[in-house]
Amino acid sequence: LVRNLKMKTFTFAELFLLINILIINNFVSAAKKDPLEKLNWIKGIWRAEYSGKVFWPTIPTMTFGEELVIQDAPVSKASGIRFFNFSARAWSHTTRDHLHDEWGFLTVDPTGKAVLMTTGNNGFSTYEEGYFTDKQLNLVLKEIGRVSFSRDLPVKELERTFTLKKPKQLEQRQRMRTATHPSHGLLDHAIVIYEKIE
Repeated sequence: LVRNLKMKTFTFAELFLLINILIINNFVSAAKKDPLEKLNWIKGIWRAEYSGKVFWPTIPTMTFGEELVIQDAPVSKASGIRFFNFSARAWSHTTRDHLHDEWGFLTVDPTGKAVLMTTGNNGFSTYEEGYFTDKQLNLVLKEIGRVSFSRDLPVKELERTFTLKKPKQLEQRQRMRTATHPSHGLLDHAIVIYEKIE
């Protein structure tokens, strides 16, 4: 069989066409890659019983529990965009009183930026963008909506960082500026350390 093989010589046009097909195939393969794949480390059910801490000049410092759920969302055939469902529920660790809910979606846009859209039971809807590595997600508030009767102060700036500390330990830090505090820059607002339970 080997004896019968003959070396094919390519014309310049055939070689040029073959190289272009290989290059285009590479681009198509890259485009088909799942943009959320690099954020798989954040997926799961994360729970913090006693490690949540809130501090702000206008409220007493307190501790809380929180459950964070980040899981695959169904993909719409119409849009083809893949998202993670995102939800967070916080409670007082002493009284078990409900404190805060947040629901939304996490995705990666065509430019490679992470995007988090949330709506909370405090009357806020947020749109955050940022960047990520294999162990950290950094988000910055880009847009915010607020119902007129919300008791919380209007938020002017917000930064949120998720860091995978250990394979089953996730930390979330929030820094922000409201209409009254601080006059410039950001203040630490919340730190939570979760353990992965699922």
